[in-house]
Amino acid sequence: MKKLLIISALCLFTLSAFAQANTANFIYYKVKSGHRAAFNEALKTHVAKYRKAGSRYAWAVFNLVGGSHHNEVMALSNIGLSWAQRDELSNLPPNTEAANDFYLNVSPHLEGVTGGEIITFQPEYSNSSPAERSAKIRSNLLTIKYAPAQEFWDVMKRLPKAWDKAGYKVATYQTSGANRIIFSRRFPNGWKELDEPSKLKTAYEEIYGKGSYERDIAILRNYVVENETVFMTLQPDLSSK
Repeated sequence: MKKLLIISALCLFTLSAFAQANTANFIYYKVKSGHRAAFNEALKTHVAKYRKAGSRYAWAVFNLVGGSHHNEVMALSNIGLSWAQRDELSNLPPNTEAANDFYLNVSPHLEGVTGGEIITFQPEYSNSSPAERSAKIRSNLLTIKYAPAQEFWDVMKRLPKAWDKAGYKVATYQTSGANRIIFSRRFPNGWKELDEPSKLKTAYEEIYGKGSYERDIAILRNYVVENETVFMTLQPDLSSK
């Protein structure tokens, strides 16, 4: 499978001093051709028995459209854990019964698995928290050059105010992988919000002045190596309840 691209790390990112880290794990499943219905049934049964909401095994499952993991399934787990809470995970006994069930009943429908990374929420560059969840999310994955200049981070800090004014909800993350960041926009009213003309340029220039949008976007683009867009749709029947 292609190398993991979604949601990525900026090694120079730091959390605000007042904020406790908010993390999650993610993994991708590539389903064999013709096996999707069987995969769904097997995973639904597995989740109902072993991944109940409120347990440490709970997860949220999304269908992906676009990007390097097009038409795959992504699962988020350990949602909302701080790094201190992650220290405790290594002291918990493994759920061997659940692992065996997945191997015997779900994995026969899989062509491949990619993942194992950790995402960390970046409040300083966001205007939406992980608690503001949505069934529809568009993720813009930016691979950036290492060690961007301060001008890059200055623009990053200006974005949340413009998102607020435009009525957009965006959470920004880093991961333990390559030098990438993600802007994760929630669509509480569904994909139909994309039918509306973009309000971001107008909102940005009302705050920062005429010409500021083109100027600042040009600064960001100067440090972006690759931009990938992924549309994520929550699968309630495959997620913890």
